[in-house]
Amino acid sequence: MDSPSYPPPELPKQDLLLRTLVPGLVALDQTHAVWLTGSLARGDADCWSSVDLHLLWGQERPGQAGQARPSLVFRNRIEETLGVENVLIELGRDSDMGGSLQGICLGTQSDVDSLNKHGPAGVFFELSWSLSTDSAEMTGPEGATHLLYFSGQVEGGYKAAPDTKRPPIGPADVGSIDRQLKQFWLLLARLPAVVGRHEQLAAHLLLAEISTLLIDLVVSLNGGSRPRARARINQYLGLAQLEAFEKSLELRETGRRREEGTRANWIGQAVALVVLYRWYAPQLAEKYSLNYPRLAEDRVLAYLHCELKNWPARITTG
Repeated sequence: MDSPSYPPPELPKQDLLLRTLVPGLVALDQTHAVWLTGSLARGDADCWSSVDLHLLWGQERPGQAGQARPSLVFRNRIEETLGVENVLIELGRDSDMGGSLQGICLGTQSDVDSLNKHGPAGVFFELSWSLSTDSAEMTGPEGATHLLYFSGQVEGGYKAAPDTKRPPIGPADVGSIDRQLKQFWLLLARLPAVVGRHEQLAAHLLLAEISTLLIDLVVSLNGGSRPRARARINQYLGLAQLEAFEKSLELRETGRRREEGTRANWIGQAVALVVLYRWYAPQLAEKYSLNYPRLAEDRVLAYLHCELKNWPARITTG
């Protein structure tokens, strides 16, 4: 593959970012391969989707005297091609076997502007790299890949994987489901401490963590697991499930959670999460032949009723 092979240009901003940045990366002598993962590889990207680039780097021993680390090389190349004033970049990780940079493009170089009057402003991106000494196939976290460039000089067991597009929902992990069924009650048992201390921010974060866990459990009830991306949830829930969450968490009227702050609001939201859990968790336990954590439920609910003045003595599901 002598030149990058891009996906169809259906998303102008993401397409322009790729066509601006990838040739600069390919021009680096030690670039052996470049490929896409995430929604652009799966084919379900939209105008808000990030660009998830992966690169195979031919540097055998990073950090040797006189040899710049890949993270510095890539940062410099991104700033050269997109314009240092147009990007914000931060280092995600950096080891001797690979690393990642995350950032957002906030503008374009003047010569790029002529290609598209809007430019790639507002596009988040991540560039991950691994060294050619690490034998593996080119795959993404959910298995979907779109190969952009392959030099043919790869060693160490790497091979160019064909383009793959898998559904955005992955296989269910029964072990994780079993742990999450119990973890729900462990998290909920922390509520009296944050409410009793009037820790409004801590309560917000705790309930958000419980909500995320419950959403993942319901996706598991639908037969799979969702990618870790935080900006996409609707597509993994059924319409009735989505409505149940939005109604219980009071999201349907304004599209955002109503003003929070009092003990009653925190307790009300927690009760709503318990109602949702008690509706879906038994179905989940039956579907995957798991033991429903009845003892944990009884103990935690009794503890909450004892510690929180406004906690109801009995919660009905229906």
